[in-house]
Amino acid sequence: MMMGFTQGKDHSNLAPPLYVDGKSIPEFLLRRVDIQRDQRAYLVKTGGQYRPVSWDQVYRKVVKLSAFLHEQGVQPADRVGILSGSKLEWSLADFATLGLGAITVPIYQSASVEEIEYVYTHSGVKVVFVEDSNLAKKLAEVFQRTGRAVPVIYFQAPDKKPWDGPATPVFNFETVTSGPITPDEENHFRRSALAVEPDAPASIVYTSGTTGQPKGAVLLHSCFTSELRGTAALVKITQHDTSLAFLPFAHVLGRVESFMGLYTGMTIAFAENISTMPADMLEAKPTFLASVPRIYEKIYSKILAEAEKLPAFQKRLFYWSLDVGREYADLKAARKAIPLKLAVKFRAADAIVFSKIRQKFGGQMRVAITGGAPMAAELTRFFFAAGVPILEGYGLTETTAAITCNRLDDYGFGSVGLPIPGMEVRIAADGEILLRGPMVFREYYNNAEATEAVFTSDKWFMTGDIGEFNAAGHLRITDRKKELIVTSGGKNIAPQKLEGLLKQNPWISNAMVYGDKQKYLVALVTLNNSAVKAWFREQQMDLPAEWSNSPQVQNLVSQSVKKLNETVASYESLKKFRIVDEDFSIENGQLTPSLKLKRKIITHAYGHHLRDMYGQDGVGI
Repeated sequence: MMMGFTQGKDHSNLAPPLYVDGKSIPEFLLRRVDIQRDQRAYLVKTGGQYRPVSWDQVYRKVVKLSAFLHEQGVQPADRVGILSGSKLEWSLADFATLGLGAITVPIYQSASVEEIEYVYTHSGVKVVFVEDSNLAKKLAEVFQRTGRAVPVIYFQAPDKKPWDGPATPVFNFETVTSGPITPDEENHFRRSALAVEPDAPASIVYTSGTTGQPKGAVLLHSCFTSELRGTAALVKITQHDTSLAFLPFAHVLGRVESFMGLYTGMTIAFAENISTMPADMLEAKPTFLASVPRIYEKIYSKILAEAEKLPAFQKRLFYWSLDVGREYADLKAARKAIPLKLAVKFRAADAIVFSKIRQKFGGQMRVAITGGAPMAAELTRFFFAAGVPILEGYGLTETTAAITCNRLDDYGFGSVGLPIPGMEVRIAADGEILLRGPMVFREYYNNAEATEAVFTSDKWFMTGDIGEFNAAGHLRITDRKKELIVTSGGKNIAPQKLEGLLKQNPWISNAMVYGDKQKYLVALVTLNNSAVKAWFREQQMDLPAEWSNSPQVQNLVSQSVKKLNETVASYESLKKFRIVDEDFSIENGQLTPSLKLKRKIITHAYGHHLRDMYGQDGVGI
């Protein structure tokens, strides 16, 4: 039998899983409360430290909140909006809404006023939960612009002037959820929760909108329950696990994670924000982590940047350990025996490097998953060798997150694994991935034309992604169908592969490869400012006034590009690059909330750089 990579918490000698079942998310909640009422459901940071919240506490607040929403006139199939970052109150509002048979409409906290207005108007929400006064200002502007105001419930106690917008009922979350529940409130909640059918809509989740207006994917309760059953079984998530949640619950992967505790009994600890994650991991000691690749890329780059600061001998040991880890990981993936000499070297590498990396994750990490965008195989090898196995999966908003996933006992670096039970996957003649199964959404809300455009005549969902199956039967994603670069020489190139290779370099924060209809490829690059500044200090050099485009920094990036070009086909090599001053971000509109590149916006913003790199050779930039 193949020996696993797991070096964190071992569950093999613990009690068997306590999975619940039912036909809907609110029924999962009722079953979980019935069997684990007094046990820990969440860890919430209060006064600078994590404190437990029991399932009974969750249940009582959900019942009170559901009764309040009912008083506000919320009926089955009504839409309820949530404009907030991920926190316990988000989940409680979600559970209360679903328990009434109503539909939750998540809204990213990073959304602009225009984006909020679109979702608010298109979905026709009847009530909106809002995190704090800052987001309430955006909501007030939306109410003014649309001429329609609905009741608002604050998660955090508002300031002295909580609402500065059109007249509308405004409530405090803590106030409406406090006090004992009455028998009538509990009976009504249980009746309405148990009446929710599997084919009832649970949520309208709006796509990130890399191109055009977002579309609202209608996800049924059966979509979520099928996803939870399949994912939990493959990743072996149980009541013994603890997750550190930091993904937006408005993102479908974060949302599935938010429901995973209901199905498995897993504890969910909330990270305060991305910047506090290192400290939060040390305190919460998660055994499970769900993220998009960008977070793992940042962790990897930070580790490499720290290694660059080491004395020469220690730096050589670090990179020797990485080489040993890669060899070890490849043999494990191929299910081959580990030679004694390599096993001895790996034990040393683990003591020197990998054990320290595990401690950065809290020392108890058992497994992590990633999805939403391709992850470079080099990163997956690295983390597997470090005893933090990251299982790459594949899915979309429209498929309720993962429909394929690697497994601890069956994985392939550079692949997204095997289909989750119940899902059918096939490859069309042009390479597009087609899907059919219980996790696939029903329709785009109020958009019959868009719905028809993504389904074949025999009801296969057309993902817009290009892929193939490898010899082991694992699915590989090669690129987005619409993002595939076709050079003037007719070569098809996946830019995300090249971008991932660039981002492995400690000096580079982000990158966008360009070249559609052009003779060759170029790249726009943003810098890891802290790593570059640290390099200048280590070289005992003063930071130049225009340091980001100094000869020294140009050389650092040039060496990174040269290294990439040595590993890819000639037609995939980058001929030129330009460093841009501002990193791509959600705030400047160049990344989606799930940290994907908005290529059209970036191309428009830096078209002058692209035209400069191509000169007279450029076509239609």
